[in-house]
Amino acid sequence: MNTTDELTDEECGHLARILLASRRVTARHHFFSWVHGPVQSLIPHEILLCGVADESGYLLHENFTACRYFKDEHFHRVIHPGDGLINQLAQEWQVFSEPRLIAALQGEAGGWHARLTDLELKNVAFHGMGWINGQIKGYASFSRVRAAFDGRLMLYLDILLPHLLTTLARVLANETRVNSHSKRPCGLITPREVEVLTWVRDGKTNDEIAAILGLSMLTVKNHLRHAMKKLVVRTRGQAVAKAIALGFVRAQGAHIEARETVKQ
Repeated sequence: MNTTDELTDEECGHLARILLASRRVTARHHFFSWVHGPVQSLIPHEILLCGVADESGYLLHENFTACRYFKDEHFHRVIHPGDGLINQLAQEWQVFSEPRLIAALQGEAGGWHARLTDLELKNVAFHGMGWINGQIKGYASFSRVRAAFDGRLMLYLDILLPHLLTTLARVLANETRVNSHSKRPCGLITPREVEVLTWVRDGKTNDEIAAILGLSMLTVKNHLRHAMKKLVVRTRGQAVAKAIALGFVRAQGAHIEARETVKQ
């Protein structure tokens, strides 16, 4: 195994194919095919969680998974602005400024094995990118990685991260442009649905939202289901993103709290 910072001819070939293929990625389904296609040659994985910061510095989290065990509930627990895994990894990355690799072997100190198993992640290869103000500009977190957790994996993360985030930003920008030129959904979401989506934006679970608003969890689920139907989306995360793009929900609010948590 090559342990230097140089790529072999085979690795250079994989990298060239990844970069050339990225130029054709303009939509979300293209991005999914790209990360579960060419990118697999260097980082074989089942789950990719990634995010880029918007103009306010809030991380817009995205989930591209081929694992049927990783559900929306796991995703929202992972990206929770308080005690979520991504927030913890981002803090550690800001301290060390290098990829964070967690193989989470049975019996490893720190309780990583139990935590990652509970979240259906199994392992984590995380890397971030900073901005000139010292804050995190974006990140990528690969899980269920089928490769050695060593210096080569760190090198791949270091090389691929800027291209991955640039490609993701292009996809999100295209979506925003399309949404800004399209009409709002025929069925406008209600003030209560906006309220629920606002708490979803802040990383709250259905149980937490129910407690905050004094509603039953079933009522919260119904509000979410109705909002998702009106917004023509399939997941909670997509509902929040579209509600923000259409102006129903602000992109700030507790986002500031999330950034402050990362700073600590």
